Amino acid sequence: MAETAQTMTEFTYAPGEKNIVGDRFSPSVIIFWLKTSIAASSTRVQYRAPNTLFGLIPLGASTKTIPLRNIASVDTNTKFNLGSLVWGLFFLFVGFGMFDSNALAAIVCLLIAVANFANVMSATLTFRDPSGGANDITVSILEKDKLMSLAQEIQARVFTDADQLRHEESMRMAEKQYTAQTNSVLIQQQMLANQQTQAAQQTQAPEQSEQTQQGE
Repeated sequence: MAETAQTMTEFTYAPGEKNIVGDRFSPSVIIFWLKTSIAASSTRVQYRAPNTLFGLIPLGASTKTIPLRNIASVDTNTKFNLGSLVWGLFFLFVGFGMFDSNALAAIVCLLIAVANFANVMSATLTFRDPSGGANDITVSILEKDKLMSLAQEIQARVFTDADQLRHEESMRMAEKQYTAQTNSVLIQQQMLANQQTQAAQQTQAPEQSEQTQQGE
């Protein structure tokens, strides 16, 4: 991916993290200069998404880290944003209504309306956890194909991590079974040794008694 290298430098990775992949996306068609960054490694997913007011005014950014073992599935879909449509219509009517009294304010309202209309359709990447919770990342509908490509890369890492977890669990179970079997054998050997010791002591007791009687 074209922006993978740049995306990788935006996040901090722990020693041992590998198979890092990532990309950057525009959160909407209008504010293309802002970028949502998403990256995944062999252990976790990280993303940073800009926050906006009315889909136009930047208001900082939100970041999140999700361990791969907490991701049950990675989904992409096309989303219809009813809220953006409603706000777009609102600012559209306000803008046209203010042209006679305040042209500058009217233009600002129309720009906000256009920004919201541009966000009526968007592409969404969803990380679902085993309990059914979800983390959504919304980007421009024009970057849906790129988002789907990254989702497939992340899904492959989730499956790999799940296979690794199953393998580790299998190894732990095998180790527990081996330990239990070993302990059982040791206990049986100890019991046998005790029985042999007791038998030897019982055999030696009459012999010692006879020797004592002969000595007298």
